[in-house]
Amino acid sequence: MSIHRLLAVPLLALAAGCSTTWPVETFEAPGADLAARRTFMWSGGELGTVAAVDPSLAAQTDAHIRQAVVTGLTQRGYTEVTDSKSAEMLVSYQVVGTRKVVSSQRPRFGAPLPDDVLMQSNPPPPAASELPRERTVSEGSVLVFVEDPTGEHLLWRGMISAETRTSSRKNAADTVAEMARYIVAEFPARTAPR
Repeated sequence: MSIHRLLAVPLLALAAGCSTTWPVETFEAPGADLAARRTFMWSGGELGTVAAVDPSLAAQTDAHIRQAVVTGLTQRGYTEVTDSKSAEMLVSYQVVGTRKVVSSQRPRFGAPLPDDVLMQSNPPPPAASELPRERTVSEGSVLVFVEDPTGEHLLWRGMISAETRTSSRKNAADTVAEMARYIVAEFPARTAPR
């Protein structure tokens, strides 16, 4: 066995252990009978963020989400159409999120115990040598909607609400698309025609 194959096994195990899974909350309308439907049409989506999003990044995010959702539905047995008259479902998405800066709540290493500080005979505690570490945290939800062809009745909804830590806006866009992929994986697979 080559050294490359020996190294590949631990790397694959590490990658599998590091992958993130989000719990998906789903709703299906009574009588929707999604698995009996065949076609869907993409009807776009909406990015709802507090801060303005660069239009090129918004377009890239929209394209990533569309690709994730359309690919997922196709793998589940459905066919994308471009004509609303032949579509049995309308598919859209919504992303809602906020970004905030939080301070680390971890205790300092080497900090004195509370009992040591409160004793009068002990010397005063050392001055705080560093400020708490700050980090950017994104909180938000990704929703995928499936409506009837008229767009008046919701047939199915999948949602992930999570707190994420991303290093850039591009990474955040990739994370949102990955969340959409997880949501569509919960959509009922199409049953074979009888």
